Amino acid sequence: MTAESRDTADLSPQATQEMEGIVIVKVEEEDEDDEEDHFQREGNKIELSPQFLSHSTTMNERALLSSYLVAYRVAKEKMAHTAAEKIILPACMDMVRTIFDDKSADKLRAIPLSDNTISRRICNIAKHLEAMLITRLQSGIDFALQLDESTDTASCLTLLVYVRYVWQDDFIEDLLCRLNLNLHITGLDLFTELEKCIVGQYKLNWKNCKGISSDGAANMTGKHSRVIEKLLEATHNNAVWNHCFIHREALVSKEIPPSLMDVLKNAVKIVNFIKGSSLNSQLLEIFCSEIGVNHTHLLFYTEVRWLSQGKVLSRVYELRHEIYTFLIEKQSHLATMFEDDILVTKLAYLSDIFGILNELNLKLQGKNNDIFQYVEHILGFQKTLLLWQTRLKSNCPSYYMFPTLLQHTEENVINEDCLKEIKLEILLHLTSLSQIFNHYFPEEKFKSLKENTWMKDPFAFQTPESIIELNLVPEEENELLQLSSSFTLRNYYKTLSLSAFWIKIKDEFPLLSRKCILLLLPFTTTHLCELGFSMLTRLKTKKRNRLNSAPDMRVALSSCVPDWNELMNRQAHPSH
Repeated sequence: MTAESRDTADLSPQATQEMEGIVIVKVEEEDEDDEEDHFQREGNKIELSPQFLSHSTTMNERALLSSYLVAYRVAKEKMAHTAAEKIILPACMDMVRTIFDDKSADKLRAIPLSDNTISRRICNIAKHLEAMLITRLQSGIDFALQLDESTDTASCLTLLVYVRYVWQDDFIEDLLCRLNLNLHITGLDLFTELEKCIVGQYKLNWKNCKGISSDGAANMTGKHSRVIEKLLEATHNNAVWNHCFIHREALVSKEIPPSLMDVLKNAVKIVNFIKGSSLNSQLLEIFCSEIGVNHTHLLFYTEVRWLSQGKVLSRVYELRHEIYTFLIEKQSHLATMFEDDILVTKLAYLSDIFGILNELNLKLQGKNNDIFQYVEHILGFQKTLLLWQTRLKSNCPSYYMFPTLLQHTEENVINEDCLKEIKLEILLHLTSLSQIFNHYFPEEKFKSLKENTWMKDPFAFQTPESIIELNLVPEEENELLQLSSSFTLRNYYKTLSLSAFWIKIKDEFPLLSRKCILLLLPFTTTHLCELGFSMLTRLKTKKRNRLNSAPDMRVALSSCVPDWNELMNRQAHPSH
């Protein structure tokens, strides 16, 4: 069956579908002697209708555009390609038939929506979006990259590369490429594949790359891999490398004193004991439902998930009484954890501190956040840790910063010696967190940001004396003085993002704008890559593990908007 016959298979017996000016007519079975007369009659009908050709062409274009729009939505929503024909079309026909009439509903059958057609549409849209992105980057604009690798459900190693660039009035972030790699690929091979794609296929110039962001894994930054080092050499060291802030924060949170680690391990054992058995899990759910607690399920602990520790510990503490009763009935030795006041109090503290670390982690996620915001969050948290240590060292220690722990100590009678032991454990943990934060986020790394605080608020420097202290060149000083005196631009500054503001004034203040854009352009996290891998997991399930998900990912993740007119003009046949 040809592509045309597949796409027109949904036509009703009375319907006709015109493609490329050719009228396809559903012919009933006739004798061979009558075929010539039949087509002659149909041809006469067309000649008698002067508006038929233009009308049919318009209907074809509408059907084609509708097919593209449906395919676009299918890809955006990560749906199976069969959904268009099996769900969307019948649903649309039901709605049109209900609101209008059967005749209007039957017209929708002219829209090609078979799974193969939707697949081709998505491929065409993906190629179009890729060409649009590369055309922009080939214009010589500066860009920054973030990259990360992971395996999919089919155990295929995948490298995702995102790009950030200046376009029109702000930064744009988009998926640059997705590379399928060999599981045993070396660092040199990985760099070679990247260069083949970025330089060989896309014809981009490394000199325009101003920033690279990745995690700190050995396969990227190790002394044997040296992928990042080779990328920086390719840019002639014009780019800066940022170790992902989120990964660094996650590494900090993993450092736990042994006594607190034992509490975490016991909590995980309890969760695994209950969640590992469907019967145990259902019995606990029924028990919690009968009591009427807010939550009835425990959460699995997954080390690679950034927010897992805090959520698991919080839920275990919340259901501690129900879990204890359940474990006693099961005669499990794990129930002894809830009989120890010190361990339960430590559990309350851990649920608080990991909840706080989760909040910090969430602040480091998101799109188009500038490096000043991230550094402010990190430095603010480091100072908060020092404040908490000071509070605990005082003669009257306060636990106001840990609400769960505070409530637990107020509602339960806990021995003074136990409280002292717990206070020392908490103080040790907070001190350790401060030291590890200083290791992963050394203050000297933020020196350039502190020297360029005027970028964050250029209107804070109103006098020549304050501007001279910034160590700018004379031309930059003059621009900053003029900028800080503009009431109009001050209003723009209040309403626009920091990047959009500096891009907006690039023609009027080119030196300052250029300097700020180069500082703000590099990624500070690999959050987009993580989102991309989550998207890949949704697309490439166990049932769809043979799917070529690259086109679907491109359409689903792209920031570019398709030019539908261009796509329509490229189309040789409406059904293709």
